[in-house]
Amino acid sequence: MTARAGLAPYPSPEERDARLGALAAAGGGECLTIGTTHRGRPIRVARIPSTGAPRRGAGPPDRVLVCAGIHGLEYIGCVSALALLERLAAADGPLARLRERAEVWVIASLNPDGYARAWEIEGEGPLDDLRTNARGVDLNRNYPLPAPQRPVTFNLGGWRTGSAVPGNAFYRGAHPLSEPETAALAALHAEQRFAASANLHSTWGTLIPPLTPASAHQRAYRHLCRVFAASQSVARYKRLAWSSLDRFIGEQEDYQHHVLDAWALCIEHYPVWRELARHQDERVFWRFNPRAPERWIANDVPGIVAFLNAALDLGRPSRHAPNVLPPRL
Repeated sequence: MTARAGLAPYPSPEERDARLGALAAAGGGECLTIGTTHRGRPIRVARIPSTGAPRRGAGPPDRVLVCAGIHGLEYIGCVSALALLERLAAADGPLARLRERAEVWVIASLNPDGYARAWEIEGEGPLDDLRTNARGVDLNRNYPLPAPQRPVTFNLGGWRTGSAVPGNAFYRGAHPLSEPETAALAALHAEQRFAASANLHSTWGTLIPPLTPASAHQRAYRHLCRVFAASQSVARYKRLAWSSLDRFIGEQEDYQHHVLDAWALCIEHYPVWRELARHQDERVFWRFNPRAPERWIANDVPGIVAFLNAALDLGRPSRHAPNVLPPRL
């Protein structure tokens, strides 16, 4: 199946998976299935091995993760992840350094059911039909909260804070890791112990670090975001960190940082406000995905690589400060 005119130039689900497998092979790696969705679709990850020579007495190379497509309609993250894989096959400069230091794991779509649904209806419909998995759960609200935090919902219809109400576009599910997609990622993390994760979203054109009260971690994330932005050419994304307003709501980067001891960054591709006039009368899909993704791929992939290299330079978060939280941040 080829890309239909309605969502061109983005790939169909079949094309996405075929490209993931081909690019993994081109980089000397492999494609693995880490789980299946409620609809029985495989959740696939490409593993690209490190090119570094083993050192006597040293352990295995570090591992880093690039994870896209947690929300079904955010296709720009998927094609950015695939573009990074393509560049890894002919790595030079920062990419060569990354491959020498670490295995690179890439998930192009953590939510294949949501991706397929957006494809089938050509991106038309309300946000809650396009964002969630097959059971209507916002997967980026379905991760365990670091103890002793409890779920929080602002009185804003669930916007950005998660919702306990099924049918809401930000419904967090029956319990943490209730969904096969998040459970598969948690199991992969437990097995591979990634040192850093770049989580690809859209559409704010910002960098969102985990919520952390530790000043050492805050300084580290300021540094990581500066490194990311310095590698961008079209638009340099700003760090979005409002500790006075932010809350733990089951997001992926908070789980990865506090529970899994990994540097994690939510990367909101494509600042839609730069082209807002073009989107006034368009379906929701095109407010989350640029018509010409190549510009934003070229802008953002170097930043992803720079972030991962800089995170490896730092060592794990626990080396800088303990992940200890007050009773209710």
